[in-house]
Amino acid sequence: MVTEEQSRMLDIVARFQPGVRQRFELRSKLDPAFAHAYLRYASRLLSRPTLDARTRLLVMTGQFTMGRRHARLRETFVAAIAAKINLREVLEVVFQCAIYGGESITDEPLTIFTEELSRAGLLEQISEQGLQPGKSSKPRDPVEERSRWHPEDAADSRAEQLTAKYGWHGVSMALILRPRHTLNNAEFLGGLDEGFTQAFYDMGYGDMYGRLVLDHKTRLLCMIGNTLAIGEIVQCRHHMRTAIQQGATPREVLEVLLQSVLVVGHPNVVPERIRDLVAIVKDLGLKF
Repeated sequence: MVTEEQSRMLDIVARFQPGVRQRFELRSKLDPAFAHAYLRYASRLLSRPTLDARTRLLVMTGQFTMGRRHARLRETFVAAIAAKINLREVLEVVFQCAIYGGESITDEPLTIFTEELSRAGLLEQISEQGLQPGKSSKPRDPVEERSRWHPEDAADSRAEQLTAKYGWHGVSMALILRPRHTLNNAEFLGGLDEGFTQAFYDMGYGDMYGRLVLDHKTRLLCMIGNTLAIGEIVQCRHHMRTAIQQGATPREVLEVLLQSVLVVGHPNVVPERIRDLVAIVKDLGLKF
């Protein structure tokens, strides 16, 4: 029998994981104490106010895609539809997983997404909003973007050289997102293979990060979740720093880490990634 407290907790978790009631019933048959403990843990973490439902669901979308946990991903799509969040943003999170998971990682998630949108009668509406080749969701202006480069990058002669060689669409976006890193990286890669370097900046920063379907802050919070899902420590650190530089608060980044223990478990998060975040916040001269 479900208690009043458990019913309340189930309602909280079901907003994000619609299959929780079935799982709770099965777990309760096997061991009521475990079932109750994990339900309480999930309800506590998912009811915290730092992140809104949109951000929580988008982060989960990326993590379940990266982890190839397709049954849970389907639940997340169902929850996103029920919550009436922007489904183009949900789809964008799946697309962005191709960066760190390879394009094949999106194949089954896209099939599942299509099935759930068809079931909800929304597929045609979302399909009509798809971007055409060479287009972004918002217009891009090289002069405006240059104003957002780090001053040291803007003053470096290599910036003009590299944008001329590889095109401003990719290099400029990289300079915005990876200040005081991109010029060295592009020079290093180009010294080895200019053809790959061209493809890398066109695809990763121009064609993907330059789509602008998601704001940078939200996309980077999702990328933190993505890297946690595959245990990628170096890129997780980079994205925590960049998310803060793009407008996320230290508390929002911390909340992504805390929520992630429900999806990827504790070893990838507690305490080392939290220690990384504390160090980044301190280095940026900020506080929680």
